[in-house]
Amino acid sequence: MSSRVVRMALIIVVGIRLNGLLASLGAETPGPEKTPVSLWDLAQSKQTIHRFSTLFTAQNVRDHLATEEGLAAAIAWCRQTGVTKVYLETFRSNYTAERETLQRAKDRFRSEGFEVSGCVTTTIVGKRSTGWNLISCYTDPATQGKLQQIFEYTAGLFDEIMIDDFWFTDCKCQACETARQSKRVTIGDKSFPVSGDTWEDYRCELMVRLSQDRILAAVRRVNPRVQVIIKYPQWYDNFHERGYEVVRETADFDRIWVGTETRDYNDKRWGGTVQYEAYFIMRWLGGIGGAKCGGGWYDPYGTTEYTYLEQARQTVLGGARESLLFCYGSPTRTPVQASPLQRT
Repeated sequence: MSSRVVRMALIIVVGIRLNGLLASLGAETPGPEKTPVSLWDLAQSKQTIHRFSTLFTAQNVRDHLATEEGLAAAIAWCRQTGVTKVYLETFRSNYTAERETLQRAKDRFRSEGFEVSGCVTTTIVGKRSTGWNLISCYTDPATQGKLQQIFEYTAGLFDEIMIDDFWFTDCKCQACETARQSKRVTIGDKSFPVSGDTWEDYRCELMVRLSQDRILAAVRRVNPRVQVIIKYPQWYDNFHERGYEVVRETADFDRIWVGTETRDYNDKRWGGTVQYEAYFIMRWLGGIGGAKCGGGWYDPYGTTEYTYLEQARQTVLGGARESLLFCYGSPTRTPVQASPLQRT
């Protein structure tokens, strides 16, 4: 995908905010003779209705936020894009961002008027799954311990933590097979019964119990104020196959988020999902979560400018109060001027 297409996608999606939604937000679109509205000022004034946010992955934090020059560029990009909240990720794919860098970035963004939260992506946490090589075996005691350490570290830095949509398992190693057949989930020295003997039964119970013990209880011991958000992927009828138990997990977590990355139906790698499903899953999970449902999350992968825009439209129409643009560096790091956005 060319940088021009990606840039155009970002321009169009933010343009929705200015033209498609301005009537309902009560702002006036500037005409040819009028002084252009600052996108940053407009975004701040309307963020209680809908906000745009972005994520800095752990690798983004390392590569773009470790220097004053990188921080200044990131802040400028967010301002010029209308992003008013950022999520700083502590861990992804066996890499932990440095505490000093995270703390300095958090303080700097806050001083510039942004809201700041944390994020964890549970890829390559410990023992590899026999399935997807990014995913871990959570039957493994050492992996459970590493998971807890990651979240305790993050809770020491942030009062809100998003979990990206890799919080699942597809492992079928011998340890998992033995546990499935015994219909028992073991978390440390605790053991819990499983209602059935299918992989879905075992994985759902495992992930629910891990969430309760190694994430939620662990982070609250470190930081009693912390709120944890579980982000569900764009799966719908396949959630349970890899351990997402959306009813119980939604009840346990403080908030939920919805993956609305439907992408282009005809894309060879990412295609096959109709655009309307973003709206549907936003409404469906919103119905389960109610006030807990905070927003949607989409990315530019496998999209054209039109299908990227459609993801944004379906997310907003589905009732999201926040749209997270994944991620800094993926849409574009090229600063976009306000005037072209306001003419879109």
